[in-house]
Amino acid sequence: MKTKTLLIAAAALAAMVISSEAQTVFSANVVGYVNVPAQAGVFTMMANPLTTGSDVLSNVVKGVSGGSTVQIWNSVTGGFDLFTFSALTHTWKQGAANADNTPLSPGVGFFVNPGLNFTNTFVGSVVTPVGGSSTNTVGTGFQAVGSLTPYGDVVTNGATINLQVAGGTTLQQWDPVNQTFNLFTFSALSHVWKQGATVTNPVVRVGEGFFINSASTVNWTQSLTNN
Repeated sequence: MKTKTLLIAAAALAAMVISSEAQTVFSANVVGYVNVPAQAGVFTMMANPLTTGSDVLSNVVKGVSGGSTVQIWNSVTGGFDLFTFSALTHTWKQGAANADNTPLSPGVGFFVNPGLNFTNTFVGSVVTPVGGSSTNTVGTGFQAVGSLTPYGDVVTNGATINLQVAGGTTLQQWDPVNQTFNLFTFSALSHVWKQGATVTNPVVRVGEGFFINSASTVNWTQSLTNN
């Protein structure tokens, strides 16, 4: 069954909840919030689906307990940059340095491992204008990404996720229950996603991050309709 999460009523009404768990998105004024839960001591891969106007770590991940960590993929070094939330100063740290202003833009995937159960509430505006489109340029090699618009759907749906890639591209989706990646490969021969030998379309949730490994740069363009 195709799951489609669509937002946006363009009327000037008060913003309503965008729930990643229920896979239902509502918004007015193209403003709202997205709730993504994370369990203590468990890695959860997220992606900011909204813009705060100042998309830095301290504005994107809020309400965590001391000792919680965020890991942001660094495609230059080919590894993760580690940030820890200080129980003493209530700030994000990278080593001993303050890291509150570390950039964490919409469309970037990252890991959260909280000290206590919590729900991260992303608050802000939808990047993509109603009736318009936005593009996330995804480079070659492993890239941690997420949808620029608050959609949850199969990645092949051109009206929502619209992830178009070249043959041989892989998508690695984190399984928070088993704490491992599920691997999907886009077939150059049949132009379908496969998990092993089985045709399987990956389904991503609102506010979920995942990895893409592409041999060529991908211009991931998404549109936002007004109906």
